[in-house]
Amino acid sequence: MNEMLIDLVENLVFPMLIPVLTGVCGWLLNGHRKEEERDRAVEAGLRTLLRAELLEIHARYVSLGSIPLAAMEEVERIYQAYHSLGGNGTGTKIYEEIKVLSTVD
Repeated sequence: MNEMLIDLVENLVFPMLIPVLTGVCGWLLNGHRKEEERDRAVEAGLRTLLRAELLEIHARYVSLGSIPLAAMEEVERIYQAYHSLGGNGTGTKIYEEIKVLSTVD
């Protein structure tokens, strides 16, 4: 009786278990991959919005030659978030041009 049970497990259960486990692993990996793609898209979107905000502030205050202190503090926060998300290049150039403005209260 014990041998029949062992044969049943070895010949029926184990062979059925392998495809099931493989399928579960594939399903989990696919879900993880989709989540990573979504995270990258969200980061890219946030970076774009933060850069657009830097551009708007740049357009508003560079022509005036000065920037209110509160707006400059906002620029610092925006740029730090932008940079933390991997933003650089154009956003950094915009930030540097804003940074040289004199601040007013």
